[in-house]
Amino acid sequence: MTDSGASRPRRSRPFVGRPTPRVALLLQCLLGTLANKLNVPQVLLPFGREPGRVPFLLEAQRGCYTWHSTHHDAVTVEPLYENGTLCSQKAVLIAESSQPIRLSSIILAREIVFGFIIVTDHELRCDVKVDVIHSIEIISRTRELYVDDSPLELMVRALDAEGNTFSSLAGMMFEWSVAQDKESAREELSSKIRILKYSEAEYSPPVYIAEMEKEEKQGDMILVSGIRTGAAVVKVRIYEPFYKNVAAALIRLLVLENIFLIPSHDIYLLVGAYIKYRVAKMVQGRMTEVEFPLEHYTLEMQDHRIAFNGSLSGKVALLDEKTATVTAVQLGQTNLVFVHKNVHMRSVSGLPNCTIYVVEPGFLDFTVQPGDRWSLEVGQVYVITVEVFDKSSTKVYISDNLRIMFQFLQEYFEEQLTTVNGSYHVVKALKSGVVLINASLTSIIYQNKNIQLIKFPVVHQQEVKIYFPIKLTPNFLAFPHHPMGILYRYKVQVEGGSGNFTWTSSNETVAVVTTKGVVTAGQVRGNSTVLARDVQNPFRYGEIKIYVLKLSKMELLPFHADVEIGQIIEIPIAMYHVNKETKEVIVFTDCSHLLLHLNMDKQGVFTLLKEGIQRPGPTHCSSTHIAAKSLGHTLVTVSVTEYEEYLESSATFAAYEPLKAVNPVEVALVTWRSAKEMVFEGGPCPWILEPSRFFLELSMEKTEKIELTQVRLPAKRKQNQYIYRVLCLDLGEQALTFRIGNHPGILNPSPAVEAVQVRFMCAHPASMSVTPVYRVPAGAQPCPLPQHNKQLIPVSSLRDTVLELAVFDQHRRKFDNFSSLMLEWKSSNETLAHFEDYNSVEMVAKDDGSGQTRLHGHQVLKVHQLKGTVLIGVSFVGYSENKSPKELSNSPRSAAVELLLVDDVTILPENATIYNHPDVKEIFSLVEGSGYFLVNSSEQDIVTITYMEAESSVQLVPVHPGFLTLEVYDLCLAFLGPAVAYLRVSDIQELELDLIDKVEIGKTVLVTVRALSPSKRPFRNKYFRNMELKLQLASAIVTLTLMEEQDKYSENYILRAVAIGQTTLVAVARDKMGRKFTSPPRQIEVFPPFRLVPEKMTLIPTNMMQDEVHIEVVQLRAVRILAPATRLITATEMPVYVLGVTSTQTPFSFSNANPGLTFHWSMSKRDVLDLVPRHSEVFLQLPVENNFAMVVHTKAAGRTSIKVTVRCMNSSSGQLEGDLLELSDEVQILVFEKLQLFFPECQPERILMPMNSQFRLHTNREGAAFVSSRVLRCFPNSSVIEEDGEGLLKAGSIAGTAVLEVTSVEPFGVNQTTITGVQVAPVTYLRMSSRPVLYTARGRTLAAFPVGVSLAFTVQFYNSIGEKFHTHNTQLHLALNRDDLLLIGPGSGNYTYMAQAVSTGVTLLGIWDRRHPGVADYVPVAVEHAIEPDTQHTLVGDVICFRTHLLNHDGEPGIWMISADNILQTDTGTGVGVARRPGVATVFHDIPGVVKTYREVVVNASSRLTLSYDLKTYLTNSPSSAVFRLFITTGRNGANLKGSCTSSQALAITTILLPETLVVCHVQFSNTLLDIPASKVFHVHAGFSMERGAYVCLIKVRPQSEGLLQALSVADTSVYGWATLVSERSKNGMQRTLIPFIPAFYVNQSELVLSHRQDVGEIRVLGVDRVLEKLEVFPSSPVLVVSGHRHSSLTPGLVVYPVRVVNFTSLQQTSPVFINICCVLTSQSEAVVVRALKEKSGADQCEDSSVLQKFLGSHQTMLFTLFAVLASTAFVFLAYNAFLNKIQTVPVVYVPTLGAPQPGFVPTRSPPPLMSPQSPPVQNWLQHWLWSVRH
Repeated sequence: MTDSGASRPRRSRPFVGRPTPRVALLLQCLLGTLANKLNVPQVLLPFGREPGRVPFLLEAQRGCYTWHSTHHDAVTVEPLYENGTLCSQKAVLIAESSQPIRLSSIILAREIVFGFIIVTDHELRCDVKVDVIHSIEIISRTRELYVDDSPLELMVRALDAEGNTFSSLAGMMFEWSVAQDKESAREELSSKIRILKYSEAEYSPPVYIAEMEKEEKQGDMILVSGIRTGAAVVKVRIYEPFYKNVAAALIRLLVLENIFLIPSHDIYLLVGAYIKYRVAKMVQGRMTEVEFPLEHYTLEMQDHRIAFNGSLSGKVALLDEKTATVTAVQLGQTNLVFVHKNVHMRSVSGLPNCTIYVVEPGFLDFTVQPGDRWSLEVGQVYVITVEVFDKSSTKVYISDNLRIMFQFLQEYFEEQLTTVNGSYHVVKALKSGVVLINASLTSIIYQNKNIQLIKFPVVHQQEVKIYFPIKLTPNFLAFPHHPMGILYRYKVQVEGGSGNFTWTSSNETVAVVTTKGVVTAGQVRGNSTVLARDVQNPFRYGEIKIYVLKLSKMELLPFHADVEIGQIIEIPIAMYHVNKETKEVIVFTDCSHLLLHLNMDKQGVFTLLKEGIQRPGPTHCSSTHIAAKSLGHTLVTVSVTEYEEYLESSATFAAYEPLKAVNPVEVALVTWRSAKEMVFEGGPCPWILEPSRFFLELSMEKTEKIELTQVRLPAKRKQNQYIYRVLCLDLGEQALTFRIGNHPGILNPSPAVEAVQVRFMCAHPASMSVTPVYRVPAGAQPCPLPQHNKQLIPVSSLRDTVLELAVFDQHRRKFDNFSSLMLEWKSSNETLAHFEDYNSVEMVAKDDGSGQTRLHGHQVLKVHQLKGTVLIGVSFVGYSENKSPKELSNSPRSAAVELLLVDDVTILPENATIYNHPDVKEIFSLVEGSGYFLVNSSEQDIVTITYMEAESSVQLVPVHPGFLTLEVYDLCLAFLGPAVAYLRVSDIQELELDLIDKVEIGKTVLVTVRALSPSKRPFRNKYFRNMELKLQLASAIVTLTLMEEQDKYSENYILRAVAIGQTTLVAVARDKMGRKFTSPPRQIEVFPPFRLVPEKMTLIPTNMMQDEVHIEVVQLRAVRILAPATRLITATEMPVYVLGVTSTQTPFSFSNANPGLTFHWSMSKRDVLDLVPRHSEVFLQLPVENNFAMVVHTKAAGRTSIKVTVRCMNSSSGQLEGDLLELSDEVQILVFEKLQLFFPECQPERILMPMNSQFRLHTNREGAAFVSSRVLRCFPNSSVIEEDGEGLLKAGSIAGTAVLEVTSVEPFGVNQTTITGVQVAPVTYLRMSSRPVLYTARGRTLAAFPVGVSLAFTVQFYNSIGEKFHTHNTQLHLALNRDDLLLIGPGSGNYTYMAQAVSTGVTLLGIWDRRHPGVADYVPVAVEHAIEPDTQHTLVGDVICFRTHLLNHDGEPGIWMISADNILQTDTGTGVGVARRPGVATVFHDIPGVVKTYREVVVNASSRLTLSYDLKTYLTNSPSSAVFRLFITTGRNGANLKGSCTSSQALAITTILLPETLVVCHVQFSNTLLDIPASKVFHVHAGFSMERGAYVCLIKVRPQSEGLLQALSVADTSVYGWATLVSERSKNGMQRTLIPFIPAFYVNQSELVLSHRQDVGEIRVLGVDRVLEKLEVFPSSPVLVVSGHRHSSLTPGLVVYPVRVVNFTSLQQTSPVFINICCVLTSQSEAVVVRALKEKSGADQCEDSSVLQKFLGSHQTMLFTLFAVLASTAFVFLAYNAFLNKIQTVPVVYVPTLGAPQPGFVPTRSPPPLMSPQSPPVQNWLQHWLWSVRH
């Protein structure tokens, strides 16, 4: 045994050098980690006296050793050195014993590293014994061999006296011979068998055997071959004389013929049926049929066993030996056997035989080929066979004398061939549909022609579905190679078949097809074939070729090259691949993912449509879209750059204006013999490249009724305008069609052609109307009189009026032309108005607004500047043509209109001065005119003008001072110009009093007061009430009484003197801005006599209390910014917030609306102050919905404005008045520097106190000295502040300042005095601030307070310039808009409040002074969850990564806690949890001293488990296959991972929480007939995928035995996968999913040996069809050729690949060569090594023999050379193998074989051959195995 661990003493040996202790220690450590071993632990060698003693090779696994034998006389060891080293890895053992006794020796091996002997405790040893051979025996794998078949190898095994087997007999000579068989007749010894050399049999023996054969010696191995049938004995003895007493060994062999029956399996016959057998034998690998009678054998029927209901005597079947025909006679069974004619060979068991069963028919069955599916295809030819089975479902042989009746419907099938017995039919499917075919077994015809009917006929039906052939469209798909782009997807259309298909791609690296037939390709160049196989019959399929090629050419295919403006043109683009060699052009199906560049030579005609989709079409692979924008044409160039190759193509496109009928638009109506000029506009222009193909035409329905002429003007009025003159020849109506376009040509194959249709009508007039022509000024509305349809129409009496005549038909349609009519005009009063020509009329074209012009008749009415009423009439006399139509009797004769002649309009008054006040409404009257006016002003912003049509007046409201002209236009009269009035709008300039200033008591005087404008013009006294003009007396010694009679420009009063004295009288007025104007005071003196009678009044006040609560719902009309102070010092704060227009519209009214309002603040200058949201001091960032209140932080002196814009989030909510979307307000803030002295270090201190407050003075000398204080001075009086002498200051009720002196009398005789100021001022505003400060991670902000936080609010008070008070005396009122989110109460300090956030939402907190409600502050308090993610819809199995952005002030996170760890298992270190059972748990995050927030998690039970996997993956049992992943989720959202996980959380999930323990995974094969549990093939365990956020079943392939691999290789099955939850034992988790399974192919050979004689071999592979289709078999060298393959017809799933040698000499030189077998589906790679046998001529052998004899003269030289050759061979092989691994893409597997190989096939594995155990003998014969399995 090898001993690598025992320590034993050793003698020291000299060595060259000794390593340093450090190196020795390192080497010792390295050697200790590598435990080396020898190839054998013990060796037994034979004793011999001949010179060539038996050698034995001893070899270590690794390292280099020195070798030593403990007993050199018994065994010597000879190292095999390499490369001149002092050590070796191999050594040869040679028995040197000279005594025939048992001797032993120990071989020791010590390792050398780097030329030094390393002294270690490790030592390799081998025990060697030398003994005498006691007996020998022959070893054989079989005792039977066939004539002319493969030879049999025999081997000698030697034993010592104790029965131990010798390790080697290599080199010993033996004598082999054929001995006489004592059991058989005496024949020649060599007649049955002969002994062969290995060189004759072309087998590769060990090297020593080959060398011995060259010397005509025999070793311990030979080959024997069968010559004739019979028995033979082979004998062997030891050649060395020392062993002459050792008995020879014998072995008896049987030589048989390889003969068999056809058929060789058991046969089932019906009574009366027959079968004719044939006999064949195998000779030298070829099957030959043998004719009867046989030379050595006879056929016999034996063992007749009659069925229980048959006759007791007789035979079951009869045999005709001449023809080998067996006829069934009665039910039962019998055996047909071969009998050897030689009686000595009749005991041989290897002769073929079979059993014949005679049975009753049970049932029929059908088969159809090809496909073996009853889903057929129209037009295909099929073979339908009828099979008969007995009652045990065993197939019965159908003989020719059976009669089976078969029925085919001729509508569906055409019978082409039918056998006599009716069991074989060749038919052609003619029609699609579902049809039944019937067959029945009716009778049997005996050899005497008697017909025996079947007592109970056996009948069978089969339903057949016939479909049309499968056709895939298009014929092929081609895509441009686009490796970095998006994959192309194309849905292949299928016609025919059953409609259910399986799709496959022959090269999935090029193209992938989905189960829906969607092909995806484009990233890999190449081609592939996509097959659509019918699921009902996979033999039926359609195919389409897929190409992914390089782009070579592109071309534009403009189908429509001209288009209407505003429309879109799709430019089809075709791209091609051109084969450089064959010039074959392939058109790409889809190239829409290529980036196109479009260029136009003219800009503005077309624009590229950005949103246009690049999509393929029937004739193009991509497209782009351009939109026509203006008239013209352009050259469009489309280019693409791919692989740095530039391709482009150009085409011309044109845009034209829409074709429309301008005049008429739809209908043209004329009288008889009148014409209409029809105008058409737009349409396609002449094609720029072929203008000659342009055409235009106007077609008509009835050519005889109209005359058509095209009007060609010398210069067209418009470029693309077309005019035709249409003359009415006869009454009637018809359609005219105008067509315009270009004829198709090469450059424009499908030009645009536009058409428009109008109606042309010719009729008699039915009615007429006469109206004046009104010339309306630009921008004014037309005269409304025609719409009012007044009978009396005003016209000007000063100017002539044009009357307009319009003619209508019976449907009140206006005529376009009636110039053919004869008319007569009349006036009822020619004194007022007359016509110069009563029979003429001027035809004038007039547009009616639609673009269509109609001719109207104009007649001028002359007037004589007299007002009055006149009646105007017009009569229809007839037509101007002589031949007028006859239908004129019902035509109207006249029309009349009554006119009122009036003067022009005038404005009264024409001049006016208007007082500028919004309540002033000045009325101007409009006199005369038509009554329909347009009022205009020369200035638009001075007055507001309102025209009051009913009163025929104009109302003016002044807006701004200024001068303007009022213009009035008469809409219904002809006039020269507008009527005008000149107006002046003025403000008050001064007031003027006029009176007598000395009045006697009791007398009266007149007082006149006037208001003057800046131009000294007096205002009319009607404006005095708007001026609030009043007379004010300084005393009541006079009275004023307004007089009744007044003039227009002043007010007159009667002044009565009622008391003696002097007084002052002034006039007082106010303008619209509220400014006060006062007249110069007038002194009034009242002189006696007078008398004053005093009056006494006592008033009793009446108080009324009202205590009601009003709830008012209003719309916000406006907003305003409440800034408590607008002048602030620097470095102060002030809250600002938004109010409504009234003080009741506080933030409580609108800040929490739903839908809400958003508040957007801005400033004009940011360097003056900062405007920040509330709670910014605790680092909260509120959203805009809550920013109704902000805080101003002043920074530097300056003036800035603050603006707020309030926007409505929902325009339909009606929150803002007038449906406005936003309101805004702006306020100015002045910031100024606080007064300071020049020396900042001596700044005075000042105490700021509100009124009626108290302040206790505290100093740092309290208790250490006597401190007193006193008030030195107060302003404005002493009531500002009081001091009680003990440091208590009391502020009074008035504001002011005081000087306070504080004195400290120190005990050590020093007095300290300080003086400070005290200011008493009212509180202007207050401000609330919040804490604690909340810290978050960098880049993160909080929009709300966390749930659970404890808040502290502090109120501070400020004066009017932003100075903070040192004391307070304010009664505060706190209010909330809701009390369910925030628990709040008073705090421990003055003016502090404590709040607890208990729920999410926004609470509005308001606080104000009870005595002064205007001193207030409003703060929003928003509360939200600070723990993410959202835990709604949490299910059992969910993994939640909780996170929060909250940190402490040092930037460190808090601590995680959980209320119910059994429900939500949580890792408190990282904050990740796993929901393990239903229930409610609360997650806490505590930052000590700052905040403790929480979130509630409700875990629900899982409703079901959802299974999914990557549809591109599948299961296989290949050992090299990757792990298959089946993903599981416990809900329907596709993932069980909530939140984003950090690396530490991910680590906690995988190492601590282990969520996969919740899930148990299972697999099972879907094929129940497969008796292999899936657990033997796959190892399944659960896991959790962080990438997918889902559970995963990991399915790995287990190591499998060879038998299991072979059984699974042809298994047709899938795998069911499912999972269950451990915590939920319900059936909710039992959904299964079906996973595709592709079994690995199986090859049970690893070596193939070829020779000159047999240069063709075979490789056999087992597998399912889809694996075999993807199988790639190719040689590693061109010296071999794998020529196709063939499928075995006897064994399903077996494919045979012939391997042929191209150049045998090259094969010998390049050996080894491999046949690589790989499959992309199973990721398998196998390799079979191919070796060549070397052959030499006889002369060469003789020459080599003589050389060898000389060489072997010295056994030392021979052994040394032998081992050197072996070592060199091993080195070359290892180097070649390493080199081959680098250059081969498929790994080479070399498995050495132990036995001698045979040309063609060598098995090296233990499993049985690639045949089933039930295979017939002919199949066994086809298995070219080297060793027979028979014993």
